[in-house]
Amino acid sequence: MKSTDQTKNTFAITTPLYYVNDLPHVGSAYTTMAADAVARFERLRGKSVLLITGTDEHGQKIQRTAESLGRSPQAHCDLVVPGFEALWKQLDIQYDRFIRTTSRRHEYIVKEFFQRVWNSGDIYLNEQKGWYCVSCEEFKDERDLLAGNRCSIHPSKEVEWRDEENYFFRLSRYQDQLLALYAERPDFIAPESRRNEVLSFVNSGLQDFSISRVNLEWGLPIPVESSHTI
Repeated sequence: MKSTDQTKNTFAITTPLYYVNDLPHVGSAYTTMAADAVARFERLRGKSVLLITGTDEHGQKIQRTAESLGRSPQAHCDLVVPGFEALWKQLDIQYDRFIRTTSRRHEYIVKEFFQRVWNSGDIYLNEQKGWYCVSCEEFKDERDLLAGNRCSIHPSKEVEWRDEENYFFRLSRYQDQLLALYAERPDFIAPESRRNEVLSFVNSGLQDFSISRVNLEWGLPIPVESSHTI
């Protein structure tokens, strides 16, 4: 992958897409202000900058929160999202794009991207068993759990045992390509400490990972099987 004069003069940065199970907090402000500071610096250097922020509005965590409050998931999202937009305005965050994962535009992009990756043979159906943390929206290794099958990040929450078929992304296929990229472009990851961290992680062996959930209504149905959502 070669750099061009055009790519050297562009810079893209994104905050997390924040979950809307609750209003923004100091952690949300911290990461957004940090990204905004970097974006401002790159603009001062004359680069064309794209700063993205937004909200992640799908998933079981959002669905359960909405149900506990007697709302539909969409109604809940529509109530919470303005709180993020108002805070970014108050903090003078100069973002270029605010993404809502419930928007039609986002849904189109996700489905189009899924279809392209599917056509390339990088998505497959496989069985997944394990402990699942709804708050983290991910499966957990037993070594990461506290006593009583509780998530170490959310110690007040018990994880749930899941045994289901999910669609997986074939990340392992790209391990050698990534290592070749890092060797060809030593400056691709910065700072050096993070480069070493990423190299160690990739060298240890990349694992394919689940990208869908089955029978979860509050998500985007995937193009190849509507009972699975992203």
